[in-house]
Amino acid sequence: MDAPNPPAEPDGQNPHRILSAGQRGGRAPGWPVPRLHHLLFLAFTLVAAVPIAILAIWAGQTAFQNELNAVRERHLLIARGMTATLSRYADDLKTAFTLTTASGTIASPPPGLANLLGSLNVVSLSVLNNDGSVDSTFPGLGGVGAQGMIMRERLAELRALMAEAPNQPVLTRLFHDPSGRPVFYILRTMPGDRLAVGVVNPGYLTTLQQGVAFGEHGHAVITDAKGMVIAHPMKEWVAASRDLSNIPVVAAMMRGETGVGQFYSPMFNDMMVAGYAVVPETGWGVMVPQPISELKRRAEVVDHLAFAIAIVAFGVAALLSYMFAIWLSRPVRRVAATAEAVVHGQEDIPAPVFGRLTPSEIQGLGRAFATMLSELRRRATEATQALKEAETSNRAKTRFLANMSHELRTPLNGVLGMLELLKLSGLSRTQTGYIEQANESARILLRVVNDVLDLSELEVGGIELKQAPFRLDIVLDSIREQFAQQAAAKGLNLAISLPPPLRVTLLGDARRVSQMIGNLVDNAIKFTSSGGVAVRVSATDDQRTSVRIRFEVGDTGAGIAPEEQEKIFEAFAQGDTSTTRRHGGSGLGLAIVKELAQRMNGTCGIQSILGVGSTFWISLPFQKSTAVPSGRAEAPPDTATWRLPPAPPQPAIIAPAIIETPAIADADEPPKPRDEPARPAPATTAIGQRFQATLIGMGRTAAKILLVEDNPANARVTKALLETLGCTVITAVNGVEAVAAYLREPYDLVLMDCQMPEMDGYQATRIIRRHEQQLGRVTPIIALTAHAMDGTREECLAAGMDDQLSKPLALTALTAKLAEWLALPARPVSP
Repeated sequence: MDAPNPPAEPDGQNPHRILSAGQRGGRAPGWPVPRLHHLLFLAFTLVAAVPIAILAIWAGQTAFQNELNAVRERHLLIARGMTATLSRYADDLKTAFTLTTASGTIASPPPGLANLLGSLNVVSLSVLNNDGSVDSTFPGLGGVGAQGMIMRERLAELRALMAEAPNQPVLTRLFHDPSGRPVFYILRTMPGDRLAVGVVNPGYLTTLQQGVAFGEHGHAVITDAKGMVIAHPMKEWVAASRDLSNIPVVAAMMRGETGVGQFYSPMFNDMMVAGYAVVPETGWGVMVPQPISELKRRAEVVDHLAFAIAIVAFGVAALLSYMFAIWLSRPVRRVAATAEAVVHGQEDIPAPVFGRLTPSEIQGLGRAFATMLSELRRRATEATQALKEAETSNRAKTRFLANMSHELRTPLNGVLGMLELLKLSGLSRTQTGYIEQANESARILLRVVNDVLDLSELEVGGIELKQAPFRLDIVLDSIREQFAQQAAAKGLNLAISLPPPLRVTLLGDARRVSQMIGNLVDNAIKFTSSGGVAVRVSATDDQRTSVRIRFEVGDTGAGIAPEEQEKIFEAFAQGDTSTTRRHGGSGLGLAIVKELAQRMNGTCGIQSILGVGSTFWISLPFQKSTAVPSGRAEAPPDTATWRLPPAPPQPAIIAPAIIETPAIADADEPPKPRDEPARPAPATTAIGQRFQATLIGMGRTAAKILLVEDNPANARVTKALLETLGCTVITAVNGVEAVAAYLREPYDLVLMDCQMPEMDGYQATRIIRRHEQQLGRVTPIIALTAHAMDGTREECLAAGMDDQLSKPLALTALTAKLAEWLALPARPVSP
């Protein structure tokens, strides 16, 4: 483990307790940030839990199959063992019968032969003449009596059996004696066209059958070659010689087959799994069935046990993971606590030291952190000193610029005043021209000085924005008057538009708003040689107590190249050097607009097209006020739009509806086109819209699909694809449900899986096709198959399907196939 905590600080505090949870890392309150030991615990637990979960699921899933496989093998082995025993019994019976009848007479048998026949369950042995009369009877066994009458009645049938195997002993099928007890006969031809007939009691077979019982309902059944019950747990079935030939397993035994099969048992109301085998000498069949529900219950026990083991293993893994995560993360938390303490001003806190049991990588982290901390402290000292020097230098530079700008403005004011006086002193036209030129040059120089001063104040934060009531229409009127003469001198049309709802009193710095709009108008006039300049104002977010206003200044100037628009708001920057040479200017106006907009929590930007013009915009938030602003009249009468007298025809002013790309992102007002009509809500997908249009073109309003799929995941995917196209989908999980659904209601198309339980897609399709004439409709059926081998399509078509789609489905392929078959006209019903 790591070493003891570092020595206490002078104030007795430990670095782990110095900061509150809200102070560490400067995080704002909100969702808790996960800690390292939480992440490590989660990672370790997942790494341990995933294999455990997979093993548990695998054990649960394979338990039933393993149980079924084991039962199949065991039952087949039991059936074969019983048939081997029965085969030996039949051989012994035939051998004893042959020995008894070998001499041609049974009247004086050798000693002990009667006991042998009795042990083989021979209850009577007689020799019959050709007419059915009794020639002789084996002594020591029961007489013929009424049984002889039965024999005479069945003599023809018995002689027919002997005709198939002359001179060989033959065991017959199961009969009943006059008392109703089941018996079977053993026959052999005798000299003189006589017939030796032995009556055999099936008691040995019954005893053998009763010896096989397992589970709750596991048993054995013995049938004769005709499928009649010889031995069965249901005694009434034995007494009635019940016919089981309709059971598939018994039918297989009647064909001489051996194997394992499944069938439904009405007696147990359950599916049964059975091993079966045949006695070749007699055709008897031995079937060893057991209900599948018993196997499932045993498999569930294994499943529950696997789940319990998985839960215990998961708990142990989680506990070990948590302890290991705590041990790994503790040193890292100490490093983080020390770093946070340093960040919050505890410069003298020591670096953490770790013990030998700490992982080597974390020990290296501690050493590297200590080295880094020492280096950072040295650099921080140097940086602090350099920052102080830079701040001192910057303040000196700013004070110098401000002082110089101020000192320049004072004499310029005097120059401008004297020039105005000279204009009134009765000068000649030439002298008046000189004065006008000098006056314009002085005003330009004054604007440059003002811009330099404003920018200097903005850099050091010397500008304070005022919050006072003002009328926006008065501000715009002053801008109109300020630039009207300048625009008229260049033959430009100056238009200012303000909607009536915005003629309200706002709270803000009217001077700075006027300065920003004035800078944009001044630039627009400066860089426009023909056409005009338009100032448009609109509200983008008008609330009861606040409003966000957008100011747009458009011109019909030369425009600005896209690569130059990004830097146009930087200080001392203009569109290009040739423009600067033609029009002059310091390039500070837009930089001041950007800085002021940011200070007022607003944004600014530009849209421009070369050869067409530019539109500069500003978006600013304001609070509404009910106070009456001081100053000029509130507004021009009955209008919010002012224009100069019409100028000579000029190109149209650029509309400020170009898509905006603001220089500064504004979370409150995302860029959007102006005056764009509202669009309807989009459809789900473009391909779905095209498919719906296709259906409409076919004269259909919708498509109703029957989807037959037994796999839940595939069914969900295919249904989602169909619903994406706007189809109505009805699902079935096998062929039986598909046929029932098809007979219940009509569909436009059927998507049929081929491999399914109970009834596959091929059989379901054949049944559907047989019902078409009765229903009076023919529906396209498209096969869904994961097989892509040769012959698969032919097999689907042979079953009556119309087409095939291979899995996995692609939306484009599915759409094309649906469109292809839904577009076809309805087919006539085949007679």
